[in-house]
Amino acid sequence: MDESLFSIDEFIENGMTLFNMGMYKELIEVCREFLQETKDDRIYSMLASAEFSIGDAQSAEKSVRLGLSINPKNPDLLYNLACILQHKGALSNAMRYFARAEKASTHKVKNGLSDDTELADICRSEITRLKETLGKSEDEIIPNKAKKHVLVVAFIYPPLSGSGVQRTVKLVKYLRSFDWEPIVITAAGEAAFLGDEYFDELPDDIEVYRIPREKEITKSDLEYMKSKISHMLSEPMRRRLQIYYDKLNIDMQYTLMAFPEEVVLWANRIADDLCKYIDINKIDAVYSTSGPFSDHIAGYFIKEQYGIPWVADFRDEWSNNPILWPDKENIHYKMCIDCEQTILDKADHVICVTETSRDNFINLGIHPEKISCITNGYDEEDFEWLKHSDFGRKTDNEKFTIIHNGLLYSDRSVPTILEAIRNLINRNEIDANKVMFHIGNIFNETDREESNKLIDKYAMEDIAFHTAYMEHFDSLVHAASADLLMIILGTSKEYASVYTGKIFEYLRLGTQILSLAPCGGILAKLLKKTGHGVTVEYSDVAGIEKEILHFYRIWTKNKKNGITGPLLPNTTVDITMYERKNLTRRFAEIVNEVSKYS
Repeated sequence: MDESLFSIDEFIENGMTLFNMGMYKELIEVCREFLQETKDDRIYSMLASAEFSIGDAQSAEKSVRLGLSINPKNPDLLYNLACILQHKGALSNAMRYFARAEKASTHKVKNGLSDDTELADICRSEITRLKETLGKSEDEIIPNKAKKHVLVVAFIYPPLSGSGVQRTVKLVKYLRSFDWEPIVITAAGEAAFLGDEYFDELPDDIEVYRIPREKEITKSDLEYMKSKISHMLSEPMRRRLQIYYDKLNIDMQYTLMAFPEEVVLWANRIADDLCKYIDINKIDAVYSTSGPFSDHIAGYFIKEQYGIPWVADFRDEWSNNPILWPDKENIHYKMCIDCEQTILDKADHVICVTETSRDNFINLGIHPEKISCITNGYDEEDFEWLKHSDFGRKTDNEKFTIIHNGLLYSDRSVPTILEAIRNLINRNEIDANKVMFHIGNIFNETDREESNKLIDKYAMEDIAFHTAYMEHFDSLVHAASADLLMIILGTSKEYASVYTGKIFEYLRLGTQILSLAPCGGILAKLLKKTGHGVTVEYSDVAGIEKEILHFYRIWTKNKKNGITGPLLPNTTVDITMYERKNLTRRFAEIVNEVSKYS
């Protein structure tokens, strides 16, 4: 027997002795020391079990995921993660992992790698119990493969995390419920922020093709990129591009041809080489989602080459996006105008996320019947923990707690809120010892320094706090602890046509919302329509003071009367139209239409 393997087996045997004796802390210490030298999935499983036994579910989950990165089919790790998710209240995801653990355990038994059938039996029992608790069938949560196939072109896909990934993840998650099988083509090695938790909810047997990007760009690559983009331009713009290109050195040529983004070469290659990865004959429709807008470049050329029905989903507007185009004379903007029009003409259907965007695209000439608005939304499964775990909503804050949940940057900042709270404190209308403001996360160091200066300026060191980046589940738990949820847009009039991704999850949480956004904008209209909050102009300090004081007085009155819990809106408006599964149903209807399926 290999000496290192024997050493690990011996360690596991001794570790189990410690575990059975209840010496969890000692076991944790030796496991962590061992793992510094040797990474082994079985040691991670033992470590996670010990961590979970002392009540440290967060560390246990981290250990399990590290173990699964080594061996994703370790039945003990899969079972451990199922138990952790069950503890957190993520019951549907727990069921998925119990099913994976049962499958992995059964596979080992069938292949003579184990004679222990107990784990599979335990998993099946837990699945049965979860079905009863959730009132759902196993097929609803773990649907079988579908017969119709849609190719999903998405550069941003797990483990790449962030707000842009959720729309695609939820679509892929629920497509099978509406008889469509997703086949994903995405990038390899692009994990700037790991979003491992998204894999919990995705079917584990989806075909995902991870295509790497070129590490170096050659002169021939530049010529290739130019020829591809020229195909999408009008003749005058094509000539202008060539003249401009010929005047530049090779570095500037690359800057010019990295349009719409640097990943455009990747997008062109996957379109040209698609048949190397996928059986084209089984693809019934193509779906591309931006950003990056290069995903639509890939969608366009797939449509051109193979004639497959194509749906283009714009999570953000392109030519009409003021953040992208402060300079309308920029040659990239001129190229954008042509490329966008080509995409709108060629796509069988276009989807956008707001009615304002839909109107803007119609103004660009697309037929109204060819474009649909499907907003972002919330996933009901993401909120199971509210009633099925100890992670549920905090019911009695000692301080009036205002939370902005998410990222702040650029002109999405907090000076007017800090000034408003400071003014209320100075006038003795709010007790400084009875208020807390969670500002949110700021990645950019310069923006963080500016925020700290504002906190110092308004003497808010004991009131206002930044929060670290959180995984999706943790961010929802954090938001649920608020007495008042905050949404912050900026001063630009362009924000009148912007939702934030978090607004729909805010609606589902049911806590009152204070939005700093254009009062005539779509966000303000949504809050008014649903009755879930109020909107004040970002720069209206007096208006912010008035609303914060209003909510603070309600909270104070509730505390005095022994009423606990967040400030809930008084509304009966049905928000299930924004539930992700319902939104996927609408998408499936569109793909059925363009692909001629009834």
